Amino acid sequence: MAPTASAKVEIAAPPTAVWAILMDFERYPDWNPFIIKISGDQKVGSRPTVTLKPPNNSSGVTFSPVIQTMQLNKHIHWKGRLLGIPWLFTGHHHFILHPTETGTKLEHFENFSGILALILHWIGSDVYETTERGFGLMNDAIKERAERKPRSNPELTQRTKPSVKADSSFDT
Repeated sequence: MAPTASAKVEIAAPPTAVWAILMDFERYPDWNPFIIKISGDQKVGSRPTVTLKPPNNSSGVTFSPVIQTMQLNKHIHWKGRLLGIPWLFTGHHHFILHPTETGTKLEHFENFSGILALILHWIGSDVYETTERGFGLMNDAIKERAERKPRSNPELTQRTKPSVKADSSFDT
């Protein structure tokens, strides 16, 4: 059986709101404790640059997966390979959004394959459990961000009297 890491979360926000957070790559450093940076095109066949920071790793890991699936407000799937070698270590990473009566169920998982993936599984490495913890931390952060009530901006809500200035150059 191929190793897998997965985490699910119920979010009290519509799939469009959750999708908007997932696709706002520029803001990942502001809120995401697991994928700390991501940049690049958001279309099938593109290779975004992704930097992960696993919970037990003080430094990040950067790679450029290939986006395989992009379904608006529903599913993003990318495939990453270690050293670009398919038989060594490949990960298929998925974010799937399911609409629910109360908002969205986010299913976040990755299926691993390749000789190194199996060896890590057989020797009892904690890499998959650590990845799952990272997914859970990211899911919690998405949930918090999606469910946050918009804060009012005092500058936008402050009422001021309109200023009216007569234009003496206009005669009727």
